[in-house]
Parts: sequence; structure tokens; C-alpha cells
Amino acid sequence: MKQHAKPHNEEMDALWQQALKLHKLSHDDEAQKLYEKLLAIQPHAHAYYNLGTIFQKQEKLVEAIEMYEKAILSHLNHPNVYYNLGVMFKVQNRREEAAELYEKTIALRPDHANAYTNLGNIRKDQNRLEEAMALYEKAIALNPDNTNALLNKSLILLARGDFLEGFALYEKRRTLRAFSKPAWKGEESLEGKTLLIYTEQGFGDTIQFCRYIERVAKLGCAIIFEVAKPLLPLMRQLSGVSCFLEKGEALPPFDLHCSLLSLPFAFKTTLERIPSKQGYLVADPQKIANWQKRLGGLKPKVGLAWSGSETNKGDAYRSIPLETLLPHLPEAFEYVCLQKEVRQTDHAALANSSIHFFGETLHDFSDTAALCALMNLVVSVDTSVAHLAAALGQKTVVLLPFAPDWRWMLERNDSPWYPTVQLLRQDDMEDWESVLQKLNPILLNFERQ
Repeated sequence: MKQHAKPHNEEMDALWQQALKLHKLSHDDEAQKLYEKLLAIQPHAHAYYNLGTIFQKQEKLVEAIEMYEKAILSHLNHPNVYYNLGVMFKVQNRREEAAELYEKTIALRPDHANAYTNLGNIRKDQNRLEEAMALYEKAIALNPDNTNALLNKSLILLARGDFLEGFALYEKRRTLRAFSKPAWKGEESLEGKTLLIYTEQGFGDTIQFCRYIERVAKLGCAIIFEVAKPLLPLMRQLSGVSCFLEKGEALPPFDLHCSLLSLPFAFKTTLERIPSKQGYLVADPQKIANWQKRLGGLKPKVGLAWSGSETNKGDAYRSIPLETLLPHLPEAFEYVCLQKEVRQTDHAALANSSIHFFGETLHDFSDTAALCALMNLVVSVDTSVAHLAAALGQKTVVLLPFAPDWRWMLERNDSPWYPTVQLLRQDDMEDWESVLQKLNPILLNFERQ
């Protein structure tokens, strides 16, 4: 952003020019000192803004917000200051304040594609999908290579069940890897060739889409399947794979490659053509027997997963504090934690409950699968445990946030991906009470069966 403010005297002018020079050279620490020295003399809107960009780059959220707000109070009416402050507010989950700032950005600069995209992301988080789609369309019209807008548009299409267009657009994601060999997109014959299939994103994605491996194997190719270590023992049961590799190992020669998450696109998947065979994964019988000895008991068992990885960007919306869940669990059941890890904020509630917790004894997903197989019912938020239980064919209740991930689609209480799943959705954002009130009668009815 070009600076136009005229300093009030020669000292200010010298400080300003030297700070700008250092800033443009990315000598941020030195520039910061000069901006702060200048601001100690008197307020300067552009210095506040520039100092805010330095703090933002350093991920000093509070300091950046303070500088941007001071720039605005000093009458800096520029789209970039509103846009950057909007980005900061979104990080703090101050959605409506961020939305207002993106709208101000657009009012001042109607061709600001990223402002349309970010405003679309907020509306998507609020489940206002028609508004979000219109904003993404505007962003894409301004910048056809806007990956963020293209990807989020694809997620709305997928949530609506428009899989052909949705999966085609989903190919724009940045997590696709580049290799010297060509990508397989479902068109080229695989007969007699070797195909590398690699996993990306979360464990749940691998569990959901590994069902396609069997279809690939029928095309006459040798399959190399690269999988994250915690999933490798569970995935080894898949038929048709010539070579299993742990992610990070050296790759053997191959002719073509395809992400596991690109297989629905390659097979031109529609809502009616989802490979939804019930129980396409199985648990190790010996591990089941071992867990059975440890659990014992005559009460029906309910497996629980109330939180996912804290590194997931949507974790704040999908995870439930254990103390919120506990009052809604009838005493008629024996409860088993299916999570390997429990966050610090849940330790006290877990210690004061009767929930079985095995922690590090769950070495990998094959252990969790065997434990899942012994449950009469699994209750999970949207995390890998939900996918695992459903892929095993277990009766599973999935507790969903107001704006859930695309794979759970819209306004339905079942899943075309998993025949044994029942979905319970929030009525409003962050309203877990409404979901848990729906869960309670399900558990009580299950008790009477």
C-alpha cells in the first residue's frame, strides 16, 4: 500500500523515509523501531498501519489489531487496513466484526477478490451457503485462479450432493502432490501399469475413501498405497494392494499417481454411485479377543469420542467439552473412550467419571478398530473415530456442528457414505445442548432394545 501522508517536520520526514526504506527491504526489526520512535513524537496513520503489518507478519495478533484500529481512528480510510483487520478478527472468531470489515474493503475496492473470498468463508461457516456461493462466484470472476474460492465453492457443491462438478472443482486443492510421472484422472487405461495412491489431509479422509482401492484393483494395475503410520496396520487388510508404504519412505518405481481423495473424481462418483458397502473394514479378531478380556462386564457398551485434533482449523466448532457431554449419558451403559488423547481441559472431568480410558494402549488404528468392534453403539463428533466405527459397520451416532464438513451433506440424518450412521445436527452455531437433547432419547431407546 502506497503511503501519502505528509510528515509535519523534517525530523518526522527523515524517520518516515528511513523506516519505509528498511520496511521495503524486509528489515522489519529496524523499521519497527523507527515507526515506534516516529509515533512517540505524534500520531501518524500510515505508521500505525505499517507497524500493524509487521506485527501481523510476526503473528503478534493483539499488537497488530491495536495498530490497525489506531490507523482507522487516525482517519486512514484504505481498503487494506480494513481487510487486514478483518483477517485478524477472523482468527479471533469475531466473525461479524470481520464480515463488516470485509464489506468496507469491498465498498472501497470492488475488485478485491480476497475480500469476497474471506467474506464467503464467514458466510459458509454460518451455513449461509447461498450468500457464500455468490461471494465465491464474484471472487472467481475477478480472479479465475483464486484457489481458496474455487476450493470452497467445491465444498458447497459437494455438501449439496452435486458430486460431479464438486469433485472436479475439488481437484484445485493445494494438498495435491507433484511428481515427474503423470496423474491418473480416470481416463487412461491402468492395465499392466503401476499406480501410486497416496493419502492426504486427515485420518478420517483415508478411512472414508480407502473403499475405492478395491475398484482400482479391478482395473488390472499394481497398486502402491502410501499411508500414514498410525493407519498402516488397519489398511493392510485392503485387497488388491501390491505394496504398502509408510508415508515418508522411499517410493518404488510407478507409472502414474493419484491422491486417495481424487478417486471419487476419477470414478465420476455421483450420489447414486457411492461405493457404500457396509463394513468394508474389519477389526483384527485377536485384538478383539484381547480387548474383550480387558473390558469384561455385562452392561451394553457405548464408545465415545467427544473431541478431535486441536490442530484442525474447525476443531473449536466440532469438539465438545467432556463436562458438557457427561450429564447426557444415562447410567445404564458402560462407557469407553475411543480417543487415544484427551485434552488437558477434559482431564478433571474424565478422572471424575466412570469412562474407561486406555490412552497410549491404543498404539494405532487397528487397536482402536478392535475396541470399536466391541461397542454396542459409538457416539462421536466429526473425527476419525466416527469414520472408523462407520467403516466397520458399527451403529454410530455422529454429533455435528451447525455448519458441518461437506461429507455429512445438508439437512439429512443419514449418510450415503455409511449405512449405519445417524446424524444429529446443531440447531444454531455452538449450540451443543440441542444436539445432546436429541442424543439422550436415542440412548434411552437403545437401552430398552
